[in-house]
Amino acid sequence: MIDEIVDRIVQFFSTGLVEKIVKAFLVLCDRFVSFILSLCEGNNYKKKDETVDVLYSSGNFLVINKKHDLLINSNDTKKKTVQTIMRKQFPEYVQDNLTHDFYFAHRLDFATSGILCIPLNKNACKEVCQVFEEQRARKYYLALLRGHTDFDEEVIDIAIGECEDIRFKDTSKKMCTILEDELCQNPRRSITKVLVLDRGYYNGKPVTKVLLRPITGRRHQLRLHCSQIGHVIVGDYTYSLKIDTSPPRMFLHAFRLVLPNSFENIDIQTEDPFTEKALKYKWKVVEQVNAVGNAFDLIDSF
Repeated sequence: MIDEIVDRIVQFFSTGLVEKIVKAFLVLCDRFVSFILSLCEGNNYKKKDETVDVLYSSGNFLVINKKHDLLINSNDTKKKTVQTIMRKQFPEYVQDNLTHDFYFAHRLDFATSGILCIPLNKNACKEVCQVFEEQRARKYYLALLRGHTDFDEEVIDIAIGECEDIRFKDTSKKMCTILEDELCQNPRRSITKVLVLDRGYYNGKPVTKVLLRPITGRRHQLRLHCSQIGHVIVGDYTYSLKIDTSPPRMFLHAFRLVLPNSFENIDIQTEDPFTEKALKYKWKVVEQVNAVGNAFDLIDSF
């Protein structure tokens, strides 16, 4: 009898059933802890205040790396914006005489991430606005475009105006080109340089990684110009006409800004957010055309 009981105990442990029970118990514990933490986050327990990523600061300028899907400012003070975050993070820089607290001398779209330079005083703002107005600033963007381009470099010269077409009244499509819309209002000449960096695949679909340099500064210029040559920016919900909905964001990033001025040298560059590793290997390069290190000189030269 005793021998039989011993045999059964040995058999029980040798089947690995105990190990399975322990593992199942640990999984349940992990899920329980995650559930409790999610409840805490929902009630704002241990929730850290969000901050902007500062790339450069001085007495005249604050340069930040704006997150994607974030407004710069809004008349609705309940919305999370660069303005509301900075107001908490940098109360010493708030300008009480300004409607939106800070000197926003240039802008990035809600969906676009990257470099945003904020002057900290009236004189710096005045000069920076003049630099942008005179097109002396050099801005470089990284983007992933749908499809494989049949060119390695291109200059897009297509006028952009305001979109009055009722077909797009239910979209956020505010701008259009003279080539796509006969109702395009107040078109102005717009120029964008495009340099191919890599060709590859994102989630198994053909994609081209490019460096973009806008020579002019029209609203939605890069998005419009890319869509106009048949290569919509990956994740651009608006200019894909609500088709491109699967990516987690629009893949357009303000990568480098060169801003000549009499106060100090501003030449700021971020890390590349569209590397294979950064995109968790959903993006796979199959052909490198131009290295990022040489790309700035190349795009400036044509």
